[in-house]
Amino acid sequence: MIIGTLKEKDEFENRVSITPETCKNYLKKGLRVLIEKKSGVAASFTDSTYEEHGAEVLEREEVLKKADILVNVSSILDESDLKHIKNNTTIVGGFNPYENFDKLKKILGTKINLISLDFLPRISRAQSMDILSSQANLAGYKAVIEASSIFKKALPMMMTAAGTIIPAKCLILGAGVAGLQAIATAKRLGCIVFAFDVRPEVEEQVNSLGAKFIKVEEESENEASQRVYAKEMGKNYKKKQLKAIHDVALDMDIIISTALIPGKKAPILIEDKTIEQMKNGSILIDLASSAGGNIQGSKFGEQVSINSSIIYAPRNLPSLIAYDSSLLFSKNIFNFISNFITENNTFDIETEDELLLKTLLIKSGNKTKNFYNG
Repeated sequence: MIIGTLKEKDEFENRVSITPETCKNYLKKGLRVLIEKKSGVAASFTDSTYEEHGAEVLEREEVLKKADILVNVSSILDESDLKHIKNNTTIVGGFNPYENFDKLKKILGTKINLISLDFLPRISRAQSMDILSSQANLAGYKAVIEASSIFKKALPMMMTAAGTIIPAKCLILGAGVAGLQAIATAKRLGCIVFAFDVRPEVEEQVNSLGAKFIKVEEESENEASQRVYAKEMGKNYKKKQLKAIHDVALDMDIIISTALIPGKKAPILIEDKTIEQMKNGSILIDLASSAGGNIQGSKFGEQVSINSSIIYAPRNLPSLIAYDSSLLFSKNIFNFISNFITENNTFDIETEDELLLKTLLIKSGNKTKNFYNG
């Protein structure tokens, strides 16, 4: 069986879905590995390094014609690629089906299987395959680094003969994987950190990282259970939430928002009126801007100035640290695929394993029940 990867077509995507390290792992499983020329260059993996690890470096069209499994980070094949791909090829990656369903519809009717690990079930044996968590972890870290590079002040307290520099105050909105890593990174850089999440059960995790948890009183109808993702809250709660965040935000130097609800528009957590009253030179980083944004006025992929504050909505933070994000992403993909390689070195697309059943969007060119239509 042959597995291959292509150079990502998105100009903002520097990651690659097979690294030289995972190339060795595939070879041990008995697979041939094909790499499109210069696929890994943007992530600091040269073609010669791939060849040294046993991969075959070919032109794009050759990879498409030969591969039984294609793995991509996020790029979805277009018509120019689909005309070269062979029947029954299985494509695996992270295709963000909630936003890219129109592009995915073009694959229907092509006798191709498509698996998107965005829909991987949140169970213990899937943790090593969880692309969302591995990439969100790096995004949370990089968000703080980006904020610190834009911020015109130092982050930690500094005591000098000329006087004392007070530490920056940082508010993290959302205490999921990205948010918790942002909290940890901000603390390591010397910030005083506050955090908010609609799930009160994450307070202990927030406090363990040295941050103060911002509480909003919940009504009985909204009482939280042990849930992995945030859920959409009621109108009364939202009003209390905005007020609590507004009161804290006025004293902050940096705000990083990470709050997303799968399949829905991101909730607004910072309103215009809050930004207008914030400190001069405040920095707001909106990691939810691709889903509408948590911060009013944020524009996807741009820095926007409102009064004296800067709102930055980065396109793809993991791509900015492409070497490490590629290492983690490629391991996630390998761990998933290796579960379904049979003794005959074929990919078992017919298995009833829930890991496959939940992530298979297109089977033999037909929609499955997982396909998101918008």
